[in-house]
Amino acid sequence: MFVGIDHSTTGVKTCLLSEDGSSEVVTVDRSPDEDCDWSYLEILQEHVDLNDIEMVSYGYSYGDNIDSVIDITQTENRGIVDTLGLGHEFGTGTLIYDELQQSGIPTTVFPGIHDGLDTIHPYFSHYSPLTGADKFATARYAQEVVENHIISPQAQEGTFIAANVSSSAMASYVDRGSLRGAFHWIGLIHGWGDVECLRQIQRGEQDLHDAFMKSGLLCRSGYEFEDVKGIPPEELLELVYCATLHNVYSLVPFSEHLGSGLDGIVLSGRLSRIEEPFDMQGRLRDELSEIAPVHVCQGKSTALGAAFVARDVASDASETLGVPIQFDSANTSARAIRSNV
Repeated sequence: MFVGIDHSTTGVKTCLLSEDGSSEVVTVDRSPDEDCDWSYLEILQEHVDLNDIEMVSYGYSYGDNIDSVIDITQTENRGIVDTLGLGHEFGTGTLIYDELQQSGIPTTVFPGIHDGLDTIHPYFSHYSPLTGADKFATARYAQEVVENHIISPQAQEGTFIAANVSSSAMASYVDRGSLRGAFHWIGLIHGWGDVECLRQIQRGEQDLHDAFMKSGLLCRSGYEFEDVKGIPPEELLELVYCATLHNVYSLVPFSEHLGSGLDGIVLSGRLSRIEEPFDMQGRLRDELSEIAPVHVCQGKSTALGAAFVARDVASDASETLGVPIQFDSANTSARAIRSNV
């Protein structure tokens, strides 16, 4: 059994991937740490015998303090530099991380996409981070789709763009199996601060810690978080559509002039599948199919992508998406024997 964890905006999603390829996803809602009177391992044990878990893989927040897939016990500060700009520290993902770190269950942590990784051009090295760790898992899921369904079941090392259409509108570029770049400017909830954002911080009208959360389309359009529970208003959906096109098209020149072209475009995120009141799925398919074949992901695909990373590590692969795997399986076995789980 392989376990993948997606630390997303709406909840912490856990995918249980069996050897036969079947999967189940369990979601733990995000809540303040003072409200967490539960144990993640106890929740997990309701769905799987913990002794049957070969490997867990977790993508936590920015993931910008690590450049490889590593043992969770070897991480410092949970694999991040800090949470600056994110605000709203709910505590759920942190508690799950810390519980796994102490559990003895074989667990790896994968990075986000940031300036420490080998990109297709130095242009991408000026961004830190480019995207959070969850987009790494999204790209891993997209790789499985492209290499087994869009090209052919025998294909290896596909080249594609994986675009997220959700709280964050981001696009990642994978060239011949290696993650080589990403773009993100503004999404539904998250966005990078601009000059006006800096002025608001200077005037004391906004906290620096909340800058990333308050620079998205939601706040900039005058909406509240309650307005996007369920299906967001049509106005916001149209803006997310534009943001997705912006990110995807910005990567195309790199694929054409520096890379090996595109085999496909994979769309993920809950907004990518919406058809009413705005046909996000249809319009993105129509627009982007002019570039490459388009695939729209199933729900909770990022957690499944994280489970694929766990499977990669358990199979003693040296890398995943071109990112090195540094994991001492001998040390893991010893640790598991000593565990009280």
